[in-house]
Amino acid sequence: MKFVKTITLLLTFCVMAFSSDMRVAALGGNPGFWADDDANVTMFPATVNNLDMVQVSGAGNNNGSVNVIWGEGTTWGFGFDGAGDSNGNDWLNLMWGNGTYGAVFSLGSSSADNGLTGDANVATSTFDLGASFGMNMDFGELGVNFSSGSSDDGVTDTDDPSTFGLGVNLRRGQDVWLFNNMLVGFGMDNSTQGDATGSNMNLSCDLFTSLPAGDGVTANFALGFGYWSHTHNDGTDGAEDMTMSSVTLPAATLGVEADVTDWATVRFGMN
Repeated sequence: MKFVKTITLLLTFCVMAFSSDMRVAALGGNPGFWADDDANVTMFPATVNNLDMVQVSGAGNNNGSVNVIWGEGTTWGFGFDGAGDSNGNDWLNLMWGNGTYGAVFSLGSSSADNGLTGDANVATSTFDLGASFGMNMDFGELGVNFSSGSSDDGVTDTDDPSTFGLGVNLRRGQDVWLFNNMLVGFGMDNSTQGDATGSNMNLSCDLFTSLPAGDGVTANFALGFGYWSHTHNDGTDGAEDMTMSSVTLPAATLGVEADVTDWATVRFGMN
């Protein structure tokens, strides 16, 4: 049995560049436990209807990003990431919501050329697409996302890799023992490169609740389990699939956020 513990402490000062991803990472890493955070749009696109925001992250460098969301009745959102597809399908994000439904379309691409001629020339490119849909239903919040990607290494006689992914998330109120909310997630992805294949599958189910805290302090505790499996085949003649899997039980997450002053917030997360 292997026990893994991760603790993160982040002190965020009031500056022009603020990243919601940094907040979630410091609080345990799962935005599904913090329904008020805009990072939920990736898991539950219908939460775009709850937001009106302008967010700038990484100002002053080539990896900066901007997210703008606004609207009444119908919500629109746009996002740009200077890091391009190195951060996934984030180069361009288009968001839409009508109060009940929400959708996100994402595009990532990059290209590079070494500028040489003849056989010495190397030109590479990547292309990624993502689409997510979410809605609020009687039994809870539902989010479904799809992603695909491909790349070209610029060499004509080699196989280029491609990927495909699918994910489903459900969050609902659920009174069980000490908890009053439940979060369920399922994801799978496949990759191919010629005859070589690889696949991953993960399933998680967590119960979470807000803990009693003092003024200016918010605390969240989650307890559940996780399952992950991976299968790989290198594509050589006669090769057999290699499979590995892991179970995490219990999977515990604790996040605490405290307003120290009106210009400083301390965040603590443990998995």
